[in-house]
Amino acid sequence: MVPKRLKAAREAAGLSQGKLAELIGIEGVSLNSRLSNYESGRFTPSFDVIVRIAKALDYPESYFYTIDDDVAEAILKYHRDKNSDALNPFYDAQDDARKYKTSLDEAKKMVERLLEFISKSAS
Repeated sequence: MVPKRLKAAREAAGLSQGKLAELIGIEGVSLNSRLSNYESGRFTPSFDVIVRIAKALDYPESYFYTIDDDVAEAILKYHRDKNSDALNPFYDAQDDARKYKTSLDEAKKMVERLLEFISKSAS
């Protein structure tokens, strides 16, 4: 793990070490010093801890392990933009398709009720 990435991600989220420790469920006497040790590189967190940190901060796990700064930033950008039109031109189309399907289902139910009403009226 690259320690400076953990500190940068935590600070970008506006969280103290204690608050992040609380969010990821680290327990113990000195939560701040535990995260401080991770951020300084004195100790390396387990992969499970990194997964919890990544989820809490909305970062991809790989961001914390990539040595090259430019690659790490590209990974983070992709993570944040993965549902954008630029990376997924069908993203909005998929959303529209779900809305149209819902409208179509509602229209089918209305037609069924109308046909049922007409059938009862004709009898």
